[in-house]
Amino acid sequence: MALGLLWALNIVFAGVTAALLAALLYVYWRNVKEIRSRFTVGLFLFAVLFLAQSVVGMWAYVAMNDAGHGADVAFPMLLLNATGLGAIATLVAITWD
Repeated sequence: MALGLLWALNIVFAGVTAALLAALLYVYWRNVKEIRSRFTVGLFLFAVLFLAQSVVGMWAYVAMNDAGHGADVAFPMLLLNATGLGAIATLVAITWD
């Protein structure tokens, strides 16, 4: 089945989120090696789990599209993905500062 626009946007948002999380993983991994505190390990684990969620989400959006779920499902997911992307972008901005 052809990928709908809203599902494609969900995949794009999840992909951008995954890329930002990869950048955070790089910073957090350096911090884990240098600082070695529970907090830095926790940040690293947070980023790993959130990255896994984003990657699995991209697969799930394709599966939901193929199952015939339309805008009634895709639009609320898009709002969630946009909010998550904004949150991660904010975290990257303050982390990189």
